[in-house]
Amino acid sequence: MSRRAVRLHVAAIVTALLVTWALPADAASALIPASGAAPVQTSACADAVGPSLPPPSTPPTGLPGYHAAWYGQSGYPTLCPGHTAVATIAFMNTGSLGWYAGVPGATAYLGTWGPDPGQDRASILGGPTIGWPSGNRVAVQPAAYVGPGEIAWFQFTVKAPDLPGVYVLGLRPLIEGAQWMEDYGVFWTVTVKAAADGGSAQQPATPSSATTSVARTYYPSTAADGTKSVRVNVLMYHHVEWLPPNADALRKDLTVSPTDFAAQLQYLKANGYHAITTVDLWWALDQGGALPAKPVLLSFDDGYADAHDVVLPLLEQYGMVGTFAVTANLVGRPDYMTIDEVRDLADSGMDVESHSTDHVAVNRLPYASQVYQLCTSRQILKQWTGKDVRTFIYPSGDHLPTPSAALAACGYLTAYRKDGGSTQSSAEMYGLRRARVHGEQGLMALLVALQR
Repeated sequence: MSRRAVRLHVAAIVTALLVTWALPADAASALIPASGAAPVQTSACADAVGPSLPPPSTPPTGLPGYHAAWYGQSGYPTLCPGHTAVATIAFMNTGSLGWYAGVPGATAYLGTWGPDPGQDRASILGGPTIGWPSGNRVAVQPAAYVGPGEIAWFQFTVKAPDLPGVYVLGLRPLIEGAQWMEDYGVFWTVTVKAAADGGSAQQPATPSSATTSVARTYYPSTAADGTKSVRVNVLMYHHVEWLPPNADALRKDLTVSPTDFAAQLQYLKANGYHAITTVDLWWALDQGGALPAKPVLLSFDDGYADAHDVVLPLLEQYGMVGTFAVTANLVGRPDYMTIDEVRDLADSGMDVESHSTDHVAVNRLPYASQVYQLCTSRQILKQWTGKDVRTFIYPSGDHLPTPSAALAACGYLTAYRKDGGSTQSSAEMYGLRRARVHGEQGLMALLVALQR
């Protein structure tokens, strides 16, 4: 049975288990964000390279074994989408052993490493197609032999992704097949412009709902200082499935059963609520656009498999749209969605947004690591879904201090936290509020969340 057939089967079973509710005859269909974009500027796009970084004081050498220390680099590039630049970075051999090109267990490479140690993986800034030895090896030692105290000037090419933003490539030298060496805190930063020189990332067009029968009559209020505010309940879910055996207290709190979730959707429909997307709410707060009466935003964190297999068919059944916060590097792992399933969410009209690259508390990271988590996840999700990603949803709700500089640099327009509250303000575009719908509490969990 296909995954989509499973989804429909699950929806039918859940409906059969529910107590009958009185529903209006007309069911609103899902709201679909507009696919248009602001006009692109026509001026030419020009690349640039910043000043080089000079070497530090000569580090101690002759340390027993394989060791290395950063010893200077060329400047960080600012590139137009799709353009390339050659990067140069120097490492001194500070160990007692020489590096030998082509000798297994004695050849020095630059590997990808960041933002946290241990994350050796491919990068969207390059790969074998532009000359890297592999997806997670950007360069090999340039000379046949680099002895103790000598400097190796590694060169590699970086290619700008299509999406404007700031991208970070973490680097660390290693002896392939033997060991990683020091200086894992070296990062290469690539700034990608919009297509026009000096341009900014494109903004989404006015949301155009596919539900023409739903009038948009609810406008935000505007204060004397221009700040806009509007009351919108943003509800936070995690698992929507049956509890696994031996579930602990946290898992029980994070898990809403399929029957309870369906009952909650029935309640929302019967009481005149209309599901909206993050684009809808952004447009209301930034541009003063109108929302449907009694708007509610349904968000689902992390990218679990049940988001596709259980949540999606129920949302489709009740004519509602959901916002799915997907953690890029969890996709494809056991109990999480696959890339095809994430794409299916987007193709079904759902709102797919970023939940970081590695599900880390971005507010606790240094700026370069914040940029990596934010820019990389946005680019990956855009490539998978073919749709723009302009909203960030903080993993675990951790948001203070708000990493607004990195969010802006990566092109995000809004970000969502936790801690409840339904008054959304344009003064807190990177701190919009959500309330969790707790598990094991039936319909009451929804009613409590709607009052927060």
